[in-house]
Amino acid sequence: MQTISRAMIGVVLAALSVCLVIFGVQNTQTVQIQFLSFTTERISVSLLVIGAVILGAALMWLVGLFGAAQRSLRLRRDAKERAGLTARNKELEAKVGSLERELATLYPGDKPAESKPAATKPVTRQ
Repeated sequence: MQTISRAMIGVVLAALSVCLVIFGVQNTQTVQIQFLSFTTERISVSLLVIGAVILGAALMWLVGLFGAAQRSLRLRRDAKERAGLTARNKELEAKVGSLERELATLYPGDKPAESKPAATKPVTRQ
C-alpha cells in the first residue's frame, strides 16, 4: 500500500515538474520585481516562478523537519516516562510482596484478608 502511495506522489510530482517546464518555456518575458526596499532589474518570469517553487519546497522541507524533531523529542520523553513508571511499578510490586510476607509471619496459617470470605452472622428476629 505504501508503494502505491509513493508511486502516486511520484506521478503527481512529475506532472507538476512538466507543467513548470512548459510554463518556463512559454513565459520568457522579463519583469521588474519590487519588495519593500528591494528592487531587481529585469528578470525572467520563468526564473521567478522556478525560484518561488524551490523556496516553497525548501520551506516545506524545513516544516517537515521541525515536525519530525518534535515527534522525536516527544517519543524520547515518553520512553523516559515509561521507564520511570516501570521502575516504580517494580518497586511497588516488591513492597507488596514484602508486606504479604510480613502479613504471613504475623498470622501464620491464615489467608490474607482479601481472600477470606466475609463472615456472616445469622440474623435472629425477636
